Amino acid sequence: MTRQEKVLVALTSCSHALTHGYLLIFPAVLLLLKEEFGMGYLGLGVISSIMTFAYGLGALPGGLIYNRFGAKKLYLVCFLGSAGACLLVAASPNLFLFTSGLALLGALGSVYHPMVNSLITSKVKEYGLALGIHGATGNIGMASAPFIAGLIASRWGWRWVYVCFMAPGVVLSIGSLFVDMSVKKEAKPGPSEAGVSPGTAPKTKDFWIFFSFPLVLLYLLNWLQSFSFHGAVTFLPTYMAQYTSFQILSWDSVAVGGMLSGLALFTGVFGQYTGGLLGERPHLERNLVVMTAGAFPFLLSMAFVKDAPMVIMALFFFFFIFSLQPMMNVMLAQRTTLEMRGTAFGIYFFAAFGVGSLAASFSGYIAQTFGLQSVFLALSGGVLVLIFFSFVFLKLKKPSHS
Repeated sequence: MTRQEKVLVALTSCSHALTHGYLLIFPAVLLLLKEEFGMGYLGLGVISSIMTFAYGLGALPGGLIYNRFGAKKLYLVCFLGSAGACLLVAASPNLFLFTSGLALLGALGSVYHPMVNSLITSKVKEYGLALGIHGATGNIGMASAPFIAGLIASRWGWRWVYVCFMAPGVVLSIGSLFVDMSVKKEAKPGPSEAGVSPGTAPKTKDFWIFFSFPLVLLYLLNWLQSFSFHGAVTFLPTYMAQYTSFQILSWDSVAVGGMLSGLALFTGVFGQYTGGLLGERPHLERNLVVMTAGAFPFLLSMAFVKDAPMVIMALFFFFFIFSLQPMMNVMLAQRTTLEMRGTAFGIYFFAAFGVGSLAASFSGYIAQTFGLQSVFLALSGGVLVLIFFSFVFLKLKKPSHS
């Protein structure tokens, strides 16, 4: 990579860590929220779904806005706005304003993924590797946020967590002012445009080019991957707090649950990086099937074990499930032109976060009705469906450059 590409990857990687960190505060402090607002798992799952749905809903116009206004303005709205939303959540006097603040936090962050994935695949030549690095640092944010949030909340309360998370949003916004995010419209086609003959590239005014069978399958795969992830991660800190007997210093269950779930999510760093490397190699579709199948037994096992074995199963599950994201991102880039990519990524991430937000409500219902352990049993069925459709994708005709 060139120096300019490295600077861009560094900024977007730190940003990825933070945008996912914002979403992972809620699960980390769920036990405290349960006590303060007197709610059950289903109600808390619905609130999480509202936040995540907003995070996905904005991805649709996010792709269009990116194409219209560019990355720099959108980036500033995303992170300065998120810092302001954190303040609203921290100061909320009742459940309505608390939920509204979380929805706003999700909506402001929703433009991030279509914007940055389009930016990276347009400005970085080795974008498979860049997406792997970008994804891995997102997992560092996911792993760090529950741990940091749990420690802060157990000592000063959950409101101070949101106050503290305002600072990095402001810092990254200032840093973005010194990074080149411009994309030339006349940029030459990269690997993703290989196989598209001159003069035959589809016009983005044609609505249906975003819903070719391969793209619809990718939207579906991304939704199923996100469903299994969000369903598991929403109740992971609470599950680990209640089903492990570890004693760590004088930490309470909130801090211990945050630390253990953060440890499990940290393996996603290696999963994302592995997925990025696989995205640069041949037989990408076959590798997707293999890594998808690898996630199933570990998610299923989490429903039947406790203590250290349960933590180990979680470590492996998150490694495999996170390896899928950069591979599917590359597949989407391979099947879209530069002109249509922002919108395609918008639809793609709406499927993940918008439709995938139903996972939190689904998991909340399962947890409240059948117990927390049953959440992971139910979600493993979704992974079986994910395996099936990844195999269907394997059988499709590949792009001519594959």
